[in-house]
Parts: sequence; structure tokens; C-alpha cells
Amino acid sequence: MRAILLLCVFITCYLVSAEDYYELLGVDRDADDRTIRKAFKKLAIKKHPDRNTDDPNAHDEFVKINKAYEVLKDENLRKKYDQFGEKGLEDGFQGGNNYQSWQFYNDNFGIYDEDQEIVTLNRADFQRMVSDSNEIWFINFYSTYCSHCHQLAPTWRKFAREIEGTIRVGAVNCAEDPQLCQSQRVNAYPSLVFYPTGEFYQGHRDVELMVDFVIQRLKSEVLHLNSENWKALSEDWEPYNRLPWIVDMCGGDNIECLSSNTRRKLSSMLDGLANVATIDCNSEETLCSKFDSSPGVMWFPARKLEKKSQINIESMDAQEISKKVIEYLDELPMIEPESLQRLLEGNDPDEAIAVWMLANERQASEKKDFRRLPALVQNQIFSFDCSKSSEICDDLVDKTKLPQFIVFKTTGGYEIDYAGAKDFHAASTFIREASNSHIHVLNRDSYEYAISGGEFYIIDYFAPWCPPCMKLLGEYRRFHISTSEDSILHTVAIGSLDCVKYKDLCQTAGVQSYPTSIVYTPDGKTHKMVGYHNVEYILEFLDNAMNPSVMEMSPEQFEELVVNRKDEETWLVDFFAPWCGPCQQLAPELQKAARAIQSFDDNAHVASIDCQKYAQFCTKTQINSYPTVRMFPAKKTKQPRRAAFYDYPNHMWRNSDSIQRWVYNFLPTEVVTLGNDFHTTVLDSTEPWIVDFFAPWCGHCLQFAPVYDQIAKELEGKVNFAKVDCDQWPGVCQGAQVRAYPTIRLYYGKSGWSRQDVMGYGIGTQHKEQFIQIVKQQLKLNEEHDEL
Repeated sequence: MRAILLLCVFITCYLVSAEDYYELLGVDRDADDRTIRKAFKKLAIKKHPDRNTDDPNAHDEFVKINKAYEVLKDENLRKKYDQFGEKGLEDGFQGGNNYQSWQFYNDNFGIYDEDQEIVTLNRADFQRMVSDSNEIWFINFYSTYCSHCHQLAPTWRKFAREIEGTIRVGAVNCAEDPQLCQSQRVNAYPSLVFYPTGEFYQGHRDVELMVDFVIQRLKSEVLHLNSENWKALSEDWEPYNRLPWIVDMCGGDNIECLSSNTRRKLSSMLDGLANVATIDCNSEETLCSKFDSSPGVMWFPARKLEKKSQINIESMDAQEISKKVIEYLDELPMIEPESLQRLLEGNDPDEAIAVWMLANERQASEKKDFRRLPALVQNQIFSFDCSKSSEICDDLVDKTKLPQFIVFKTTGGYEIDYAGAKDFHAASTFIREASNSHIHVLNRDSYEYAISGGEFYIIDYFAPWCPPCMKLLGEYRRFHISTSEDSILHTVAIGSLDCVKYKDLCQTAGVQSYPTSIVYTPDGKTHKMVGYHNVEYILEFLDNAMNPSVMEMSPEQFEELVVNRKDEETWLVDFFAPWCGPCQQLAPELQKAARAIQSFDDNAHVASIDCQKYAQFCTKTQINSYPTVRMFPAKKTKQPRRAAFYDYPNHMWRNSDSIQRWVYNFLPTEVVTLGNDFHTTVLDSTEPWIVDFFAPWCGHCLQFAPVYDQIAKELEGKVNFAKVDCDQWPGVCQGAQVRAYPTIRLYYGKSGWSRQDVMGYGIGTQHKEQFIQIVKQQLKLNEEHDEL
């Protein structure tokens, strides 16, 4: 135990002394991808060895910077780094040494990061902002290494400025996010795709033509007012009578008027906020005479399409007109303190209600764009001034973090936007997701019920200042959308507990870092997940909690099930400590590996032993570090064993795939290992044999190995199976003329005195069912040939 404590102290000191990647790049820990890229580009241009040839340390210094960028730009690596520091990165990750020229970083890197009109999207952004929203997007899928993409960039920037506010313009770098591009059927760069339809733009890449392409696909309408319809539209007909008006009067004395495209743009910008209309004063002189028809565009309040109410807007630019209209719109209505108190006390609304919590009135006037929200979401939206009712706000929100939105749900409870929406797009996304999710904020009373209520409950322990915590809350909002077709998972309750506000509750729960999620099961067990994970991982984690693939083992059970195991049984045991970071990192990977291993072999089992709980037992079992993963192989096997157990090698990665490959080497198999005895065992045999010629460094060989074992089990008794390691026995493989790995051959068995041909019959598939079908067909044909 003393050795373990010393190891822990060493690791802690290492983490403290290691250079912080965020500090190296000069960014905050909550920096988004765009900010990280911009910071790295600035440093790359300044620190690149190409520009610092006189500095002998330039290369080493740049490698550090490049490694920091490679980690922070990758969602999975950044997650591990945030949680465990450099020790959390996968074994073998070096990074940083492979970098581009100074010219590349100066000219080709981050080509849209300085363009505020263009949203750079990663996978998570794309799902939330594009796939799950109703907004219109035109997205440029490009690659850093594509010359045509760089040629298009100035045109795309000009297009984005021209169409700004009408739709949203995005960019996805397929060199950094190939999976996202593949999922969107993007196979060539640049590809311009219109959403939500997913239509590919096939025309010339010209600004005017691309604008026309977008305008033709806008659904918002421009109304044509005349003497017969203007009164009914403004006073009687829904929904037009509820909205203010922007009217463009053309003809007559008005030589200047808006172009058709400008009207369509304006209509899209103000969709749901104001009606956009035009009057042809050449044919409607009488109607135009009712208004002040001086040049320009007119603003009218709802139901007041009359001269005394009009306001002239002296601009012909769609974006300028739109900004003016936003200023004329009413602010979000205030909710009364009594109504807000009733919502907080549990009077669930018939439909979700969003409340914009403000520190003072000035905050509302500074964010006029938030007046757009009623047109973007279906919920009722109110505001609340905490400076006028501080007693409600004091226990509800941190007033230094305002403004923030709170969404009260029809399913009960509420959710707070701790991240604080930076713009109305982010606010609408939060309101939409929070309205449909079941996650809710916990207080002391609801927390006690959650941990002891006898139902499946996920509690997210978080801190509002923690960036990974904010990302995880976003994934939990997507949880119930992802489980909508699963009657069990869809009913799982999710609560969030603010560990700054309720520090004592989090400490009692054993929370040591943020975010930490704990699943509480009806039988009183708990399952802990540390750090940020996406919704797919959360679903897998919850499935493991409901149907554990790793057995929690006691010393008594170890004696009974492992030491005295049946001859055909294999056990993999993880000796861990709850406080050990690498142990927490291993746990989900082991769960995933356990499912695959146990589906492969019914006699293979995986367990874990808590060495903090059973410290004396672990010391007696010679466990000197955590985690220690120990294999206890089956006693009955064709392959001789040199030891009673085997420890998982320190140099191997602790991920599911690596664990599986290591375990498969110890499982009982029908496949025998051959070397120089290949000729006498196989070529001189009268029985059929299948031989896998492989190399241990070959990725396809490693992937095929467990499939090959499964095939051998299914065809047991019909054909013999063997494998030859061509690194260990190169002469055998050269003699068999093996030129690629894996090479799989079927040998039918000799029918006379002469040895079989070393070439055999080549099997070209690694697909299990096809492989078995080919073997059966070949064996049948060979039998028929022998009979003849």
C-alpha cells in the first residue's frame, strides 16, 4: 500500500509540474474550437521553426504547442486531458512532431475563423444547431488541403456577408471531421449543401447565383397589398393581424423601392416578427394616398396600417431595415413575482415556459436581438427583473451570472441555462432542448428523494464554472430525444445538482471532480461516470448499470469462482481503487470489452474487486498498482500455459479493442499454432485443414483473429484449424508463397501418397457467414470429386 501511495504522489506531482495545454495556447478552459484554432494559428505563425532558424529550441518549443493543439482540438483527447491531465491521454500518444510548413499555417489554416458571418461547425454543433433545429443553413464542406476550397473562400465570405441574417452560413472542415462529412454524403470538396433539405448546390460558384439559389428556396412570403385586401389583412386575417408591418411602396412618386430579392431576404429575416409587404402605387394610387408616400420603407404597428402610425425607415438595405424593426418591437413581457413563485413551487404549466432572468432593466436593452425569440420558439417567453424582486432570485440563481434563461417544464421542475446564451440563436436552442428534455434542477428535498426513491435516477453533479459540465448538460438534454422509442430508458429521471451551491451533498456523495454522474438503481446500487461524455456513451453507460457486464466481486467470491473455477472457465479481474483516475478511465472500456468477450465465449467472465474496500486481500494477492487487470485462463486448453495468471501489459492501451485482442489470445480455441511442423501436420494430413498465415503487427489480422476462432468453433469436427505467425516463421510463409496478411487457405487433405500442394485453396473473405459457406461448398465438392 505504501508503494501505491508513493506512486499516487508521483503522479500528482507530475500533473502539477506538467505544462498546461490551455496556458500554452493562451486560451480559457471553456474555449470553443474556433478560439483554440485562432490561438494556435497565431502562435504557429510566430513560433514556427521555419521563421526561427536561429533558435536551436524552436523545434522542441513548437512540438509542445502543436501537441497541445492536437489534444484540445480532438473532443475525446480533450475530455481525457481535462479529466486526468497528460496521464489521461491514451498510452502511446506522442503527438506534436508532425506539423506543416509556416506557409501552410499562414495561408491555408483556419480559413474561416476570422469571419463572424460564417459559423464553423463540429459534430456536436452540427447535431444541435443544424440537424435538430428548424433554421435554414447553407454549409460549405471543405478541406484544408483542397486548392479549390481556398479559391472559393473569398467568394464564400462575400456571399455570407450578402446573405447575413437571411439564413445561417456555415463551414465544416472535412480534414478535421471526416466522419461528419461522410454522414452528410459529402465525397468531394468543396461541397455546398442547403439545409434542412440536404440539397447539394450544383451551379456555378458565383455570389449572385448562390444568393438566387437561396432566395428561391425561402418559404417566407411577401404580401402584395391592394385596395381590396389591405384592411382585412391588417385587422381580421390571422396571423397577419397580430404582427406589425414593413411596407415598401413602389411606383408613383417613389422611384426608389426594394428589389424583389431584398424583399424576400427581409421577409426571411423578420419571419414571425413582422409582415413584409409591397404596394404598387402605379395601380393603387388611392391606397398609396392614404399614407405618407415619401421614398423609403414604412413601419406600422400591428392592426394600425394608417398614416398617423407609420414610421419611415430611411434605408434600402435589408440588414439595416431588419435592425431598425427589432428596435421597434416590444420587449419580452415581464412575469409577475407571484406567477414565478407558483412555478417554482411546482405548479406545472400546460406548456413549457421560458423566463429570462435579468440583473436589471439595462440588460434587456443591451440584447435587443432577444426580442426575436417569440418567433423562433413555440413557448411562452417572459422576462424577470431580479433588481425588483431579489428575494426570489437570491435562492434561485447566481445574480453575477445573469442574464440566464430558466425553462419550466410540463413534466415538472425546471432547468437553468448556466452557460448563459451569448446570442438569440443559442437562447432558442437552449429553450427548445430544455422544453423537450426531462432533466431538472435538484434542491435539497428533491435530491433526497432522487437518491432514495427506489427508481432509476441519473444525477449529474456539476459546477457552473466548469466547461465540460456545461457540455455534458447539453448531452443530457438530448438524452430523451435519443431514447424516444425505448419505453424503459425514456422514463429514466435525470437531475442536476449544483456542487457550488450544495457542496456538502456532493462531498457526501463522494464527488471528487466535475462533472460526475451517478446512476442510482432501485436495488440501492450506484454506478459512477466521471467527466464529459456524449449521449451515445451515456446510453451505453446506463445499459451497463441496468445490465452489468462486469461482476462486483468479493474475496470470498474470488476464492469460489476464480481460484476454484471450472476447467473450461476464463476469468478477467480488474483490481481497482475508487480514487484512482486511470481506474475510472478504464471502467467504461472494460464494460464494453466485457460484453464483446462474453458474447464471444460463454465461459469467459469479467469481474472487478475494490481494493479500497478489500485492501488486505489485494495486498495478499500482490496487487502493487492500480488498475491491475489480471487474466486467469481456462485450465483445459489445447495451448500449454506457463503461468497461473497473466497481468495486462503496461505498454498496451487500456481501451476496449486492445483489451479484447489481448484476452482472445488466452481463450480456449480450436485453432492450433504451427511453425516448422506446418508441412507434416497439414500438407501430409488426409484430413481437411484451414490455415491463417498472419503477422502480429497487421491490423486486419488482429481484427480477423476472433472471427477466425468463432468459425473454428462452428466447424469443429468438420475441418481442422491452424495459424502460422509469419514474423516468427518467415521461411514457412515464404515457402507457402504468402505475399499479404492475413492469407487464409483451405487444404482438402491428401488423397494418395504424395504431399498436398502448398498453395491450397485461397479463401478471400473475412466475413464469418461467407467464410463458412465457402468452406462447406468446397468440402462438399471435394467429397463428390473423391467419390467419382
